[in-house]
Amino acid sequence: MPSSRILLALAALAAGPAAAAAPITLDEALALAARSNLDLRLAGNDRSGAEVDAYGSYAGVLPRLDLQAQFGNQYSAYGQQITIAPVQINPVAYEKLIVPTPAVDFESYLFGLQLSLPLFDGFTSWARIAQSEALSRAAARQYDEAALATAANVIALFYEVVRAEKSRAVLDEAARRSGELVRRTDALYQAGRAARADTYAARVTLGNDRIAVEQQSARLAEARVALSLGLGREADPDLRVVAPEALEAPVFLDPPPLAELLELAKARRPVVAAGQERLRAAAEDVRAAQGGYWPAVSAQASYVRQSPWLYGTFGAYGDPTQQYVATVGVNVNWNLFEGRATSAAVQRARVGRERAELAAQQAVQQLTSEVARARSSYVTLVRSSAIAEENLRAAQENLRLAKVRFEAGAATQLEITDALLKLTQAELALLGARVDAIVARADLNRAVGGAL
Repeated sequence: MPSSRILLALAALAAGPAAAAAPITLDEALALAARSNLDLRLAGNDRSGAEVDAYGSYAGVLPRLDLQAQFGNQYSAYGQQITIAPVQINPVAYEKLIVPTPAVDFESYLFGLQLSLPLFDGFTSWARIAQSEALSRAAARQYDEAALATAANVIALFYEVVRAEKSRAVLDEAARRSGELVRRTDALYQAGRAARADTYAARVTLGNDRIAVEQQSARLAEARVALSLGLGREADPDLRVVAPEALEAPVFLDPPPLAELLELAKARRPVVAAGQERLRAAAEDVRAAQGGYWPAVSAQASYVRQSPWLYGTFGAYGDPTQQYVATVGVNVNWNLFEGRATSAAVQRARVGRERAELAAQQAVQQLTSEVARARSSYVTLVRSSAIAEENLRAAQENLRLAKVRFEAGAATQLEITDALLKLTQAELALLGARVDAIVARADLNRAVGGAL
């Protein structure tokens, strides 16, 4: 091993285990997903492919120039040919003769240029250009739609990690309170103020809380893996996030009326624009198919030099004003009948146009459903969050009163345990309601095509 590698290895050993990766914020997560999310990258690849197709569609209206070159040798072996030769003039008489042909061996060179220019093809090429450009715009809008979906999904996955982390913190605190209850119950038992069974009951509660912490740790690892995959990274069960400060005191604004949201979504959602572009592409496909009823007209010009010599005045690559054949012409090709293939192509294109129209209508219907559902869910979750806050305050007060009564000997340990359980449930419910409301707001933003 080279000395440099030995030094690097020793340095790594001296440094000890690698430091854990820094936690990421929501903005950083969205930026990472924009660069690396595989679904978004696939949509970007489709967009690039559509742009290339639009670029290549102009081949049908642009001139084409071909160069031809040939370098070789031609050999004809000795043989015989039959020829007809006159033997008398009046009356005319002919005789069939067998003529020997000598062997021929000579070099053969060729250089040529051919220019083709489409003049008219029933507007098929221009229709294909318009179709490809419409599909390119549709792919671009579909990429925007994928970006909206990716952002909403990353926000949901991010807050699932936040929920899992904070839920584990709540359960850790519940376990700590249960541990405190165990110590207090033991002290009361030693003082003769509590039964032995109460100490065991307190330990069972503590054990259950510890089990809940372990189970929540597993859910946290799953949430972190899901988020890392959503960011376009390999599974990372140790991925950490920075919980937004707004989670502690979120501000939930009332959304606009449903009718206003629907109009906004129809104007802003990329999926609607993509559907309209596909409809335009389908209409251009019909026009392109109808071009088969028209003649195809093109102009051609060629310049060809062929010679048994490579260089020189009369060589294939010699004087360009000698030893050449030039042609200029206009070609007309009109397919008058091809077994109904053109009619079938037109009908197939019309069916495709009808399908594209139905798909566009279906996309709008689905959009209205998404907006209505997202708005209703957000409003419901906001109200649930407000109720959860009241429940938490009630659970805190209930635990305080239970502790006072327990210390005074007027309450049993069961009441304390029940109050602790209700407090933990209220804390988890409030956390879940806030996270769900925030995620629902993100989904509503996606449904209407951007932030409200």
